[in-house]
Amino acid sequence: MTQVLLLLFTLAVMQQRPAVATPPVPILCYHNIRASLEGHRPDYTIDRERFRQHLQSLYDRGYHTITAHQLYQHLTHGTVLPEKPVMITFDDNRLEHFTVAAPILRQFGFTGVFFIMTVTIGKPGYMTAAQIKQLVGDGHTIGVHTWNHPDMRHLTQEQWRVQVDLPRQTLERITGQPAPYFAFPYGAWNEAALLQLKSRGMKLAFQLNGKTSSINALYTIRRLEVAGNWQPARLLQAMRSGQSGS
Repeated sequence: MTQVLLLLFTLAVMQQRPAVATPPVPILCYHNIRASLEGHRPDYTIDRERFRQHLQSLYDRGYHTITAHQLYQHLTHGTVLPEKPVMITFDDNRLEHFTVAAPILRQFGFTGVFFIMTVTIGKPGYMTAAQIKQLVGDGHTIGVHTWNHPDMRHLTQEQWRVQVDLPRQTLERITGQPAPYFAFPYGAWNEAALLQLKSRGMKLAFQLNGKTSSINALYTIRRLEVAGNWQPARLLQAMRSGQSGS
């Protein structure tokens, strides 16, 4: 009888256990896309032709892009993903995400996840509200990347409202859709920050290539920060090994 009760207790605990932080899919992170790498750091910038080569390589090898919602459903409910899934994400709301990245994604039938820093909306070099809304209409996902890119480990309650609640409301008003996905500025987090996101109804949070949480696994999902000087073969190698770098 004791063994039966122990088994039932173990099964109940397993059913409540959060999903693992390392998803069964590579998640790529891009920042700036320029005409040339000249004068720019390759860890944050890629030129448009190299970006196109990256996507061509993924397409040629049969990869299929997935949305943040698909990933959430897979991690929490076991929903089946397409063969060779990959997620392509973009941080900071750069204008070239709309003018360069989105058209190239469209060429290959891919979609992306765009994490928006809302202080930049409508400013020179950044996307407008109308462009953000169009991305959603074209099948892309919009996520929250704070108001002005602070370190999330050191915020007051009022700052959490300014950096997460209000930007989320702004993006939901622009797109007409929920925005329960978050990307940490600098990839920096602590357990207190994870609890804040969880209490605010965020479903997933993405970092870069740091450690993951064993307690709140859905809020420290790792991304591969793609370097702009990587040849396609180097990208594929990094995807296989989960390695990031420049």
